[in-house]
Amino acid sequence: MSQPKPTSALIERGFRPGNRPGNMGAPVEKAKDRKKTLRRLIRFFRPELLSVIILAVVVVITVIASVTAPGFQSNAIDDIVVGKYGELPKLLILILVIYAIHGGATLLQGFISARLSQKIIDRLRNQLFDKIVNLPISYIDTHSHGDIMSRMTNDAENVSNVISQSLSSLFSGILTLVGTLIVMMSYSVGLTLLTCVTVILTVVVTKVMSHYMRKLYLKRQILLGELNGIVEEKVTDIKTVTAYNLQEETIERFEKASDEMTRTGIIADIIGNAMGPVMNSISNISFVIVAAFGAWFVVRGDISVGVISAFII
Repeated sequence: MSQPKPTSALIERGFRPGNRPGNMGAPVEKAKDRKKTLRRLIRFFRPELLSVIILAVVVVITVIASVTAPGFQSNAIDDIVVGKYGELPKLLILILVIYAIHGGATLLQGFISARLSQKIIDRLRNQLFDKIVNLPISYIDTHSHGDIMSRMTNDAENVSNVISQSLSSLFSGILTLVGTLIVMMSYSVGLTLLTCVTVILTVVVTKVMSHYMRKLYLKRQILLGELNGIVEEKVTDIKTVTAYNLQEETIERFEKASDEMTRTGIIADIIGNAMGPVMNSISNISFVIVAAFGAWFVVRGDISVGVISAFII
């Protein structure tokens, strides 16, 4: 029985969770026709077109609420500073309504995204299962069973997570970025440019950390497929393993793959868990910059105190 190549060697040679053991030396699998592949992916969304439209509308409402609320808070603070309390109750009620709309829209967005992802992934799993059932025996014999099973479980779940979380977040993030930038420029060009400094720092840090996280999570996914393959194949062929006295060799292979997966997972989780604290630190730096320079602009008479609040929020 031939021994599999170490996972690190597979990565160096371009093996990915789409390249099977029979094609270990092959380059990374990519779509031959990206436009055709994109059309095939969009085809999964067509039966749920109404849900996609509703989701887009809800995302737009969420973004509008989140972008406009700080402006009304800024006006309320300015009224308090100058002692105009007559319009303050109306502003506070309006702010409360806007945040209530934002909260309800956010909740509805999560519900629609989850429902949309489950419907799409259900069709994807059914088609994938039909494809696997009709695969030729030669394919099953020359490809890792554990990796094939991983396609039905881990990979399909990853697609579901992308649809339920990343898709709406990406659309919402783009709209929020554009809307926030427009509102900020209307208040103060100087504070906007200072804020963009921390935004650039955030992008650089995120790109560097994501680079390492991507490699580590990819390696862990490969190791998981390898581990599943060892367990499934050796348990199925336990009689053959016993007959040829391969117990120690099998245990050694399993422990090696398991230990490497554990080490990779620990490092990946450390970097992943560090992302939040690092982003919080950069956010605090942005807070200090806006507060300090904002106070200076207020003293100069360029902006009001409420504008500082709008930028910080």
